[in-house]
Amino acid sequence: MNFKAGLRAITGLASLSLLGVGPCATDLAGPIVPSEWGGDHVGLTVLATGGTLEYDCASGTIDQPVVAATNGNFVAQGTHTIGHGGPIMVGEIPDRHPARYDGWTDGETMRLSVTLTDTGLKLGEYKLLRGQSPHVFRCL
Repeated sequence: MNFKAGLRAITGLASLSLLGVGPCATDLAGPIVPSEWGGDHVGLTVLATGGTLEYDCASGTIDQPVVAATNGNFVAQGTHTIGHGGPIMVGEIPDRHPARYDGWTDGETMRLSVTLTDTGLKLGEYKLLRGQSPHVFRCL
């Protein structure tokens, strides 16, 4: 084998080996670092101990650390409080429900769905970006 042919063979093998460590080999496992996330109709603040959410006419909590699996998927438990227009009256009992937050993240983008676990009602699916301000419109 001449020098040029050998060099091409080595370059080809090196290129193939780099393909093997592409996106499929990325390990996304671990806690989501404390950060701000925003999207249409939702804002999420991730803390080391959980998180808080603000929606157009609701709010929520994540009551445990948010930890992604190797593929970026996560599930966390918390609450979802349904809001309403106008002021909160003195003595008003919040319409709070236990909630499950199912999601996926690659560290920059997040998909999040919210389900009330006491009723099974799926509230919605959201796309959020790390560092982006939320686009929330308060109910009146």
